[in-house]
Amino acid sequence: MAVAVTGEHERYARSLLEFANVSDDGEPDLVRTVLTDPDRVMAESAIVRHLDLRAAALLTGPGFPAWAARMGALVADHRFPARRLREWVLLRATRAGWRAS
Repeated sequence: MAVAVTGEHERYARSLLEFANVSDDGEPDLVRTVLTDPDRVMAESAIVRHLDLRAAALLTGPGFPAWAARMGALVADHRFPARRLREWVLLRATRAGWRAS
C-alpha cells in the first residue's frame, strides 16, 4: 500500500536537498527562505538537520565560529534551532578545552 506524501513532507525533502547543494554564500538566504514556510515545525526541523550536518563538518575547523555566529543571528527567534546551535557551540568549546589541557 502506497503512502501519500503530504505537502510538508515534500517541502522538507526539498529543503534538505537544497541545503545539501547550497553554497556558503547562498546558505543564509536559504535559511531565511526555509524559515518562512507556513509549517514552522517542518521548517525548524529542516534547519536543525542542516545545522547538525554543517556543524559536524565544520566543528574542528577555523571557520566554525564565524559560521555559528552567522547562523545564530538567523535562527535567534526560533527556539529549537537556536538551542541546537548553542549545543554545537558548547561542544566546540569543550573540545577546545580538552585539547588545551
